[in-house]
Amino acid sequence: MDWSKYSSLKSSKLASLGKEKQVTREAVSEVKDSDGKVVRAAQAKKEREYVAMSQKQWSAESGEAQDDSKREYSLSDLENEKARYDRDMASAKAQSDGLAAAIEDFKKL
Repeated sequence: MDWSKYSSLKSSKLASLGKEKQVTREAVSEVKDSDGKVVRAAQAKKEREYVAMSQKQWSAESGEAQDDSKREYSLSDLENEKARYDRDMASAKAQSDGLAAAIEDFKKL
């Protein structure tokens, strides 16, 4: 995801974060044999909730809309990615400051 485009994509309704549900186990009904003995216990349907980024997609050949692409994110995923960009910015700033010092020295020659 190009996060620099997130606000623009969101405002144009081409991307959004939202809660999703996934069925992890379908409901199973109880089954008894002819003697009334339970041979399969009932189990409730199980779901899990998660947050996903949904983005609109279109076919490159026909231009027709396709199913949205969805990628699951956790808060820690987003925080870790932001921290990585923040480290990259700090590193770029240090490089820039070093170059500024070298340029000053160069100009003195």
